Amino acid sequence: MTQPTLLFVHGWGLGAGVWRPVIQQLGKPPHMSLDFGFYGRKKLEIPNDRPLIAVGHSLGFLWLLQHLPEAIWANQVQGLVAINGFARFSKAEDFPNGVDRCVIRGMKNGLQRDPVKVLNDFRVFGGGPGGDLIGEEAKQRLDVMALGYGLGWLMEWDGRGALSQWQKPLLAIANSDDNIVTPDITKDSFSGIAKGKSSIEWLDEGGHLGLLSRPQNYGELLGKFYRSFL
Repeated sequence: MTQPTLLFVHGWGLGAGVWRPVIQQLGKPPHMSLDFGFYGRKKLEIPNDRPLIAVGHSLGFLWLLQHLPEAIWANQVQGLVAINGFARFSKAEDFPNGVDRCVIRGMKNGLQRDPVKVLNDFRVFGGGPGGDLIGEEAKQRLDVMALGYGLGWLMEWDGRGALSQWQKPLLAIANSDDNIVTPDITKDSFSGIAKGKSSIEWLDEGGHLGLLSRPQNYGELLGKFYRSFL
């Protein structure tokens, strides 16, 4: 059996580099990382010639759910991992704990005035340290339009239907102190997942950006899930 390739998809306001600490924790298994182009070149090509374990952080998991029903690579996905992920983000009549669309719209408007402030505020609220968190090189490569598209996805996309059809193994890793993807959003997103093949693992600390501050916690859980396919 061919060893599965880990397919990493980052969240909003971040880039493919967010996965490096976790990949190091995993011992560098076969992997590839997509990039939405928030800070430069976009990379969204996915091979359909190998088994995949798809791992999405935040918006990255929603992106996977949005594309799974029709993507030519969907049948290659043997397992799904949501890290601070969700099936829907914005509030709706049947998703009352989601984020109010006016909050997301306010971020979109803020991108036009001061995108660095919006990104810094987002990272601090997500559990990062205070101060300017965006490097000078990243500032030069900021793609405000791509960031705006990402916020639009958060407002409009709903992956609950795709998730309800998922019958293969799934691991959701959530943080009880996540200010962005709150425990209620997590519970509402994954309440209907198939029992037996799926599980939710809760971490006490790390916030929304624990991938950066505590990669060992995610690496341990992801590594155990990945090894179950070997």
